[in-house]
Amino acid sequence: MSDSVVNFNPAASIPEASARMFALTGAATVGTRGPKRSLVALATSLGLDVDLSSVNATLGGQIADVLGVSWRQGMDFSGLQVTLSGMNRLLRAASESLARLSRAESLPTDRTAQQVLRAFAGFRAARSKQEAVDRLCQLAGVPPDRLGPGGKEHIWTFQDLARRFAPNLLERGLRKQELAEALCREFGVPWLRTAGSTGATVTREGLNLMLAGAERRAQVSSSAWASATEEAAELVEALQRGLPAHWDGRECVQWMRESGSTQWRQMEWPGFYFEERLREILNETFPTPPVGGPRTRFGSTVFDYASSTRVWDAKAHTAWTHAHPSDGLPAKRSASTMWLNDAWAVRECIAEQGLGFIVVDGTAGVDVTGDFRDWHRAFAESDGRPLSGYVASTGNSRPRKASWAPLLLRALWIEDIASLDSAIAAGWIVQKEQPDWGAGEARRARRDKFQCKLARADGWQVASYAWPSPTSKA
Repeated sequence: MSDSVVNFNPAASIPEASARMFALTGAATVGTRGPKRSLVALATSLGLDVDLSSVNATLGGQIADVLGVSWRQGMDFSGLQVTLSGMNRLLRAASESLARLSRAESLPTDRTAQQVLRAFAGFRAARSKQEAVDRLCQLAGVPPDRLGPGGKEHIWTFQDLARRFAPNLLERGLRKQELAEALCREFGVPWLRTAGSTGATVTREGLNLMLAGAERRAQVSSSAWASATEEAAELVEALQRGLPAHWDGRECVQWMRESGSTQWRQMEWPGFYFEERLREILNETFPTPPVGGPRTRFGSTVFDYASSTRVWDAKAHTAWTHAHPSDGLPAKRSASTMWLNDAWAVRECIAEQGLGFIVVDGTAGVDVTGDFRDWHRAFAESDGRPLSGYVASTGNSRPRKASWAPLLLRALWIEDIASLDSAIAAGWIVQKEQPDWGAGEARRARRDKFQCKLARADGWQVASYAWPSPTSKA
């Protein structure tokens, strides 16, 4: 299914994959959302006759078989556990299955409207028939119509909808249920046997299917926040609740490795840790749509998170530094600039749909003794792959961060190209050339990147949260 393939953004960690898989099933929240619970929820939602007590690797293989994808030992599972690659394989296959389901002409008898509607990014199901009729009238551009006796919708509601989106249907003299079914087919939405009830009425399920299709045709997102400011406030609130107040380097690197991350070897671990925790936390509360939704990939750049309507990228900015272990001296202010992303990718994303940055300022505890550097190297070598021997152009290795404490969380939103140009004119975004990759015949050019001066970005800030001042340093 092309739309889900284009928009599928692989999870960066097993916790993120679990959160997105759990949300895809529509299962009620019960305890933690670990891999086991996510796999059980997925198997249950697919109606599989499997032993839910099976070990993760076996259960994942059974799900993969039903979804028609391969299940590779050493790639998708290792021993008894499913790997990040395996979780993404199942997540992608389930998303594509939903995409096909949402556009099928008819459904198997064991599928429900609730399953179909999960494939509609940004759709909020109507809680009553009257609400559904009101929203259909709004899409048709006519005044709302009250239900008749016994909660019966009127045929003219569907005729008004057809008049806007499919006027050819009005020439066929269809009865009410026939017209409702024809509208669903026109919108590429399956019609369920349960959608039409006795007495020539359409059920709430049927009205919601029609409403979802009409919103998709009209490019309306009923579950969307009205503004980036409202959305950012809720995202920031979820993050401040979920992020720890102190990030110990060893614990964070271990968490990333155990979570299947590919970035736990990185020297600048706070930024990658923040990206992966952000994706996990936000996908638990406001999951990235399994099908459709805004685009996150532009060229080789993948932005970190997409809600049903907007894309956000995560950045960790070291605002202050102090010695770790503490030498008793006060923290020193760090550089006020911060690298963003590939300038071309940022421009393309903003031109298409806008782009936000969720930035966490923090205080880094700098590894002055080298103990953390030695531990990190030994930890990396424990699986046979040493850390890179990178040395700065000065000839001195950059000291690592052994700890990190968040101070300020803020969301910045750039609505369109005019807003980006204003940001550049204001001086808080600067385009910088990048040195070429490689040398000799292997040398190749790199695109420019944007750099940000946070002190000048107040006009673009749409939400923030400041952690209480710590009583002691890490």
